[in-house]
Amino acid sequence: MIEIKKYPLATKWVIVSVLLLLYFANIAAAYDVNRIQWNDGISGTLKRNEVISFMGYSVKVVAFSSPVESERYKQIPIEPVEPFVSLNISKNGSFLNTTSLGLGGSFISSDGEFKVTAVEFPSGSSKDWLYESYNPWVKLQLSSRGKPNLEVLIDTDDEYVSATNTEIIVNVVLKNTGTADLTNVNTEINTEIPLLRGYLHFQYETISKGEEVTETVVFSTPVVMELKKYDIFVNTSGYDVMDDYYKKIQSKSILIAPQTQQAPSFKKSTIAKMYLKDQMMVTLSFKNNANYELKNVSITDSIPKGFKQLNYNPLRWVVTIPPNGEWYFRYLLKPTEANGKGVSFPAATAQFKIKKEFYSILSNRPDTVVYGPKIELTKLSNVPEISPGDAVTITVVAVNSGSTPSMVTVRDTLPPDVTLISGTTSNEEYLEVNKDMKFSYTIRSNSDGPIRLPPATAEYFELGSTGAKVNATSQELQIGIQTPPPIEPTPLPGSEMPVNYTGEVSQGTVEPIVEIQPPEVIQPPEDMQLPEEPFIPEPGPESHSINANAILNLLMGCDNNSGIEPRINAISDVCRSVAYGP
Repeated sequence: MIEIKKYPLATKWVIVSVLLLLYFANIAAAYDVNRIQWNDGISGTLKRNEVISFMGYSVKVVAFSSPVESERYKQIPIEPVEPFVSLNISKNGSFLNTTSLGLGGSFISSDGEFKVTAVEFPSGSSKDWLYESYNPWVKLQLSSRGKPNLEVLIDTDDEYVSATNTEIIVNVVLKNTGTADLTNVNTEINTEIPLLRGYLHFQYETISKGEEVTETVVFSTPVVMELKKYDIFVNTSGYDVMDDYYKKIQSKSILIAPQTQQAPSFKKSTIAKMYLKDQMMVTLSFKNNANYELKNVSITDSIPKGFKQLNYNPLRWVVTIPPNGEWYFRYLLKPTEANGKGVSFPAATAQFKIKKEFYSILSNRPDTVVYGPKIELTKLSNVPEISPGDAVTITVVAVNSGSTPSMVTVRDTLPPDVTLISGTTSNEEYLEVNKDMKFSYTIRSNSDGPIRLPPATAEYFELGSTGAKVNATSQELQIGIQTPPPIEPTPLPGSEMPVNYTGEVSQGTVEPIVEIQPPEVIQPPEDMQLPEEPFIPEPGPESHSINANAILNLLMGCDNNSGIEPRINAISDVCRSVAYGP
């Protein structure tokens, strides 16, 4: 006989804990589990035999802590239960293993790419653990390993003049926009431009997720005899906690003009990123690098789509700049819409004369990203046209095509000749990026002409539920009214117009239509002697010459020897019709 040993619940939990410790000890031998950073992933509350899936992994709940007896007079366990759950874990349909987790316990895949954590159970004194009401559950959190993402920006002017004491200032910006730290980061700058101050090699132990590092390097302008292009390369590499290798190469080209040209420099500056609720300062800077005065320099600038100027200025100037002097101007802009991919500002233009020669130069084109919501409205009907009095369903859809969420209120209005049957004409929702909300309602109208429905309107905030409010409108919607088919009039006797097969009235003489009724049969007097039945010859060779009217006269008794009294007027009339036609 096989002996089955029963262990107390506490002992079972100790055994499970030891197994988990041994498992994680094996993982730690390959990498440091505590250094792994995790994305939020997904979560779900499951009962026995239920499954949750994420990134190709499937987690099935197969067992919980065993049921226990309740206290005699209370619906609680005799002793508090120490909850745990047993899970079957598979990847892409292939079974991996079974693991047991207590509250806060986690399972991490052998490759360190996946983690499942038991974040919540019923309390140890819950009735869900009792025999009579056993219904345990667990809330699981499924996460994927975070990974770094390195962005490199080389910030410097696009053009320089080869002159004494001219410096080329380069800012190298390293930013980790990923979801995990980047370690053992190595950065090298390669260029033919002579180094004046700073270093060309940088090392960082760690660039944490969301961290930004800026290094400034100063170069001297090389001596050139003609306009020449120089490239600056920044090579950056590093590792994550799993020793995965990451590398980023960024380059920027600048132009060096010879000193003999004494070319002026023209620069336009903005900020790299902003929110829809913010304001932005634009700076124009024109430097006269010549040793003589530049007179009547005409400078013009323009504003890209999606921005408005706060302090009105025509953005046109005519200035005189002294030798080696500088002119600059600043003005404020406010974004009117989000642009998740960024916008390049148009180059400003400067026109001037040097020794009677006309020159025109352009500034650089700085880029700015505006983060914010952008609500687009669409108004639809379920049918393009209706008959008067029919019902039609209208649907209003709002889509957030911007880059940040916002509280959105959508309202629609109805014209006076339209009645709302069901549904609502407004809705309010916190709308996330690339999400939509919609609502529908049913209307009816007895209008004979097309129904014109005004545009729906949306009101939302520049950022979340803060900032100024922004309005958006849908298109106007028109619903056609079907024309009922023409009703063909009933003609009066004697006045009916002839109609051809197309339904049109024929042109020409209108003949009255006389409706002929069959003759009334009149019984002759009983004492009247009827003629003998006429003889109808058998058809023969000469039968083709027999007149059809003659045969009809014989059948009806219309011959002169019929013996019928002239007073039988109806029969006489019929006979005349046969003889002479109607």
